[in-house]
Amino acid sequence: MPRLVAQSPEFAGKSFVLTGPEITVGRLADNKIQIEHASVSGHHAALKLDTLDYVIKDLDSTNGTRINGERVVEQKLRRNDILRLGNIELVYDSEHAPPGQPMPTPSARVNLAECASRGRPADFVNASPIVKRAKGSLGQKWMMILALLALLAAGGLGYFAWVVFVSPPVAASS
Repeated sequence: MPRLVAQSPEFAGKSFVLTGPEITVGRLADNKIQIEHASVSGHHAALKLDTLDYVIKDLDSTNGTRINGERVVEQKLRRNDILRLGNIELVYDSEHAPPGQPMPTPSARVNLAECASRGRPADFVNASPIVKRAKGSLGQKWMMILALLALLAAGGLGYFAWVVFVSPPVAASS
C-alpha cells in the first residue's frame, strides 16, 4: 500500500498510509493528512489515485511543493521520490516499481578487427585544441642543447667561485 514516510527531524519515522481516491495534505485539521508545521500551508496539496500510484497537485501553497528538488504543480509520484511540502521532506513508498527506461536503439556496428591493425578508426579526428609536436623535432633538440650549455656554464661558474673564494691557497715549495 502506498505511503509517505517523513524524513524531517520534527516528524522523523512518522508514516502516512495513503488510502482512498483523494487525500488532502496540509496544516489544518480538516485534511486527511495533517502536518502541523509553519512552512506547510493550511491546504497544501492533494493526492489523487491514478491506477496504482498517486498524483500530487499543489493547491497554490505559499512555500510550494517539490519532488526530488524540482518545484511542481502536478506530477505522478514514483517509488522513492522525495516530496517536499514547505520545509518538510517525505519519501513516497509504493510496492509498485517505476517502469524502467527502454534500452537505447542499437547504432551502426563498429568493426573492431579493423581497429586492431591501425590502432584507431579511419574516420578518427583528434578534437584537442593543442597541436601535438612531432617527436624529436628540431626545436626540441635546440632546447635540449641550450639547457645543457646553461647547465655547464652554471657548473663552471660554481667551480670558479669555489676556487677563488673557498679553497685554501697553495703554498709554494722551494
